[in-house]
Amino acid sequence: MLPRSLRHLLEGARLELGEEQGVTLSGYRSWSPDPPQPQPPVTLTEEAEEGVIYTVTTRQPGGAQPGAPVGAGSQARSLKAGSLVRLVRHLLEAQMLGDTTYVPAFLVTYRVFAHPPTVLGLLLDRLEEVGALELGPVSPETAELQRAFSSVMCSWLDGYPEDFGGALDRGLVERLGRSLQCALGQGSEAERCLLALRGVQGGPSNGGELEEEEWGVGKDGPEGCVTPRGDPDPLDILIFQADHVAAQLTLVEAALFLRVVPYQCLGSLWSQRDKKGRERDCPSVRATVHQFNRLAGAVIRSCLARPGLRPQQRARILEKWIHVAEECRALRNFSSLCAIISALQSSPVHRLKRTWDETARDALRSYEELSTICSEQDNYSLSRQLLFQEGTSKPSGTDPAPRRHLRRPQEQRPVGVVPYLGTFLRDLVMLDTAMKDELENGYINFEKRRKEFEVLAQLRLLQSVCRNYSVQPSPPFQCWLRALPPLSEAQSHSLSCEIEPPGEAPTPQQLLKPTLVITHCTELLSSVGNPLVSWEGPSSHEGPSGCSPDLLPPPRGPTQLLSRLAQVTSQDKTLSVIAKVLEKHGQEPGAAPQFQLVQLLPQGKELTFPPTANVFYAMNGSSLDFVLRPKSAREPPLPPSAVPRRAELSATFPKIKATGRKLARALF
Repeated sequence: MLPRSLRHLLEGARLELGEEQGVTLSGYRSWSPDPPQPQPPVTLTEEAEEGVIYTVTTRQPGGAQPGAPVGAGSQARSLKAGSLVRLVRHLLEAQMLGDTTYVPAFLVTYRVFAHPPTVLGLLLDRLEEVGALELGPVSPETAELQRAFSSVMCSWLDGYPEDFGGALDRGLVERLGRSLQCALGQGSEAERCLLALRGVQGGPSNGGELEEEEWGVGKDGPEGCVTPRGDPDPLDILIFQADHVAAQLTLVEAALFLRVVPYQCLGSLWSQRDKKGRERDCPSVRATVHQFNRLAGAVIRSCLARPGLRPQQRARILEKWIHVAEECRALRNFSSLCAIISALQSSPVHRLKRTWDETARDALRSYEELSTICSEQDNYSLSRQLLFQEGTSKPSGTDPAPRRHLRRPQEQRPVGVVPYLGTFLRDLVMLDTAMKDELENGYINFEKRRKEFEVLAQLRLLQSVCRNYSVQPSPPFQCWLRALPPLSEAQSHSLSCEIEPPGEAPTPQQLLKPTLVITHCTELLSSVGNPLVSWEGPSSHEGPSGCSPDLLPPPRGPTQLLSRLAQVTSQDKTLSVIAKVLEKHGQEPGAAPQFQLVQLLPQGKELTFPPTANVFYAMNGSSLDFVLRPKSAREPPLPPSAVPRRAELSATFPKIKATGRKLARALF
């Protein structure tokens, strides 16, 4: 059973956005077993009263004609803007006026423009004004207000108990207690809840930073965990199984996400977190950010450990973190997934070209796929789609993400979900910037709060699903992660340059376009009948036209080298690569179907690439010797229409964001 406040919040979202069509939150459509039904005509108008502006929604009867008089159907009056007094008064009127989402939207956003004692005082003043706090028989209208007051207070006490802590003075608490007795009777559940909250010194600490004991790590180290003397070894990550690491990360992330207080994510609060005097604001969000940075720091620290490691050895560390990211994806832990990918895309790790060159091709492909999920493209559109398709356990359509890394059967996979909180923080910050807090007449713009409520309702929905995880803590890994000190940016850069000096590693822009070196080209020169004219210089291995052997690896036998290079992307097929080589050397790209690309393998073996093969992944193998040969008479060339007219450019591995972790820093 969901808490009353959560049920109220989610039901309100469904009613406002059209439950019969499926819940739509900020542009995302949830599941709906039945197709949407045609809706009756709707008319929207505005009505202004003293201190308030309403949006009036009139639904005409199903058979009404377009010219039928307005008012013949049902009406709902939603508060659009108003003074604080009228906003509080509307809490008691909203349900009767058909404004079904007003109460949950108000309770989750009002701290931006008011304080709990102020709102509670105005609410009690209104009840006293209409005589709703008198004992004895009351009129039907007053009884309706009492029922509305009891509903509001039950949701408020249940969902936001921190509002009733030490900030309320004794007199206000006594007034509230008498009001609850009049509305609900002596000894009601709401009254007992209020007394229990007041019995806790300073009120509950809802939203405070998660204590590490709650996810299995005590301050002095849990049982079974030996606190290391000095810093732990960053390479100990290789000791743990990838699925075990992912499960432990999910345990931490899920506990933190469940503690997130949605209103602390509001843009007007989160964007002010660094100002003087607000260092302790939004503690539940800060706790999640701290874990994100802790994990990203551990990834970078382990990837840069021991500068004396060979590239092949260091590549195993990258592969381990990629496998952990795969398992996080399988567990629907998008927060840890984004932290790992962000760290691997950071400049100190990304620039280690020799290490990436030694990384297994399967791991590289998986890394590309996972990077796509975490991509900022179209405002994280892919990660949002996956989040709400899989997070609700009711997929709607085909999963656009690759499923290679989901190795476990569907029935054995968990049903929880942990989102990347930065996506929602960004939405709320942008929303806060785009819409004004007040209208020109000074009224509070509650339309803005409704938009914020839609985003926060998504978080509450995902929090309800996140409770489904069941993972046991593992003290050894948690101790390792907690004790591993992060590196500063300067330290990370220095270590990275020590591992691969700047002169040896290409810049990230160069790394985006790996080079294919054609080492054997005698047949090409003879077939095109047009010798190359640009050479790098003479050498003892020059052929008849003076080719340079400076390109590695060296040629085998009396052949010539192409001194120019072809840039190959992860999207290029064989014909595209051949066309690039021809174009690079002043030849007609349309002649590509007349040639074949061959990779020279050890022990005299060869691999001929089919026309649609992906050459990029072969470049990470043990041999970088390639031959371009004209096709034999037995092999009919492909039609020229199959050849790209010009070499296409596309993103390649390893991908890197030009701003590194700009978004994580901006939001976190």
